[in-house]
Amino acid sequence: MINKILFFCILNAFGFQFYEAQNNQPNIIIITLDDMNWDSAGIYGNTILEITPNIDQLGKEGLVFEYGYVQASNCSPSRGVIMSGMYPHQSGMRGFYYVKPNQKTLPEILKDNGYFTGVINKTKDSSLSPNFDLYWDTILEFNSREKRSAPAYGTMVSQFLGRAKDSKKPFFCVVNIADPHKPFFNDDSSRKIGFDAFKPSKIYSSEDIEMPEFLPNKPKIKNEIINYYNSVKRGDDCVGYILESLKKSTQNENSIIFLLSDHGMPLPFAKSTVYQNGLRVPFLMHWPNQIFGGKKNNKDLVSAIDIGPTILDILNIPIPDYFEGFSFNPKSQNLSPKYVFGQFDENAGGIPRPSRTIISNRYGYIFNAWATGKYEFKSAVNSHTSFKVMKSEAEINQKVKKRFEFWKFREIEELYDYHKDPNGLNNIIDDPKYKSVVRQLRIELKKQMQHTNDYMLIAFKNRDDKDFLNNWMEEQLLQANIRTKNLKWKRPRNNSGTTKYHTQLYQQNQIK
Repeated sequence: MINKILFFCILNAFGFQFYEAQNNQPNIIIITLDDMNWDSAGIYGNTILEITPNIDQLGKEGLVFEYGYVQASNCSPSRGVIMSGMYPHQSGMRGFYYVKPNQKTLPEILKDNGYFTGVINKTKDSSLSPNFDLYWDTILEFNSREKRSAPAYGTMVSQFLGRAKDSKKPFFCVVNIADPHKPFFNDDSSRKIGFDAFKPSKIYSSEDIEMPEFLPNKPKIKNEIINYYNSVKRGDDCVGYILESLKKSTQNENSIIFLLSDHGMPLPFAKSTVYQNGLRVPFLMHWPNQIFGGKKNNKDLVSAIDIGPTILDILNIPIPDYFEGFSFNPKSQNLSPKYVFGQFDENAGGIPRPSRTIISNRYGYIFNAWATGKYEFKSAVNSHTSFKVMKSEAEINQKVKKRFEFWKFREIEELYDYHKDPNGLNNIIDDPKYKSVVRQLRIELKKQMQHTNDYMLIAFKNRDDKDFLNNWMEEQLLQANIRTKNLKWKRPRNNSGTTKYHTQLYQQNQIK
């Protein structure tokens, strides 16, 4: 026995590494869709014919979480939560700039434990810092057009599986599907770019779809919704090709799949907000021979911050104390959290509009530090058709005007009964019947902000003082403007212009 140990030590000293134990470990695959609402999938109640058969089949063979959420309602901050195990204000990934991480991320931990790690598409948004080699053993990126091609995802996954096989290690792979992100299929810009060369397997028309309750039912808006659902269909086609490539390999039965969206649809009152349509997502887990088909969890609240702890729990790898989530490993009897906490900090251009929400199994309380009446909400949604139609219609339609003005300015505090009002149409913050609910959710949100050292805590404590909030916001705007001019960004442009020559990384204080 001693000689055998000595033999392995000598070989390790010469650079040989052994992963015999890890080779018995399951592979881990995370599939994300970009900008897809939870209720767009058939398995979540969407009645559009054959809209998501591949996602639905994955759910029928695995576990579907009815109440699945993400922590942030825009791309890079949301994905940063999965990889860091922390909230955006803790990791520093509040916006679309790179940060200098202080702790090891999920892919780093898995690499340390013998996993071959890879990312397909959206490498920048799946990484905290620009040091991609720190996280990924292999990177696969599409050319700009092919990321809308469903067969291309099958090809990419097959390439990754070949590399993983050569590594003789179990693998961790993140596959990021571009749909149904803007531009949607059949949008003018989609046709110009060439995305429409890749058609969904079924194309829907006006008769096939229903309008979301949170948007006005106007012809141009409805047309945008049609294009959205056709993009959802193409996203599901991508899922189908990914699953087919996996089934053709020898790894299918030993692979755990997590599927979710990074946030809600890119339309007003959804993406970039902390309403349900911004944070609630399809959330599925597939684990052959461990999770048997037909299971739906209608009770527990799960969210993106729980994915890292769950993976490490399944693999019997110690969960770092800075990981904030809870394991939902179905083989363990873990307690689920009573609340989900979500946030929005700033848009892709670097304009801050910080909000926080706490969501229970029924209610959602929201704090908007910026909503004093002085600042308008700014996001990419403002450049899309639905926003433009609402703006125009608001000039002649009083009902739309009221809704549009609320979109632009919001209120400092909001409360919604998501059982009765899932689309957040009726702010009941001042209804005396909910006074005790508001009080309790404020207490719990404050505890969370204290626990996570949230920079918004001081604003929350002074939420009744508009002058204080305005002064606080001016400081946030000043700091954000400095960031746009100095930090290395994940996008070629921000609110200040080109980011080509930016080199600094956002420095976050060490997490205690």
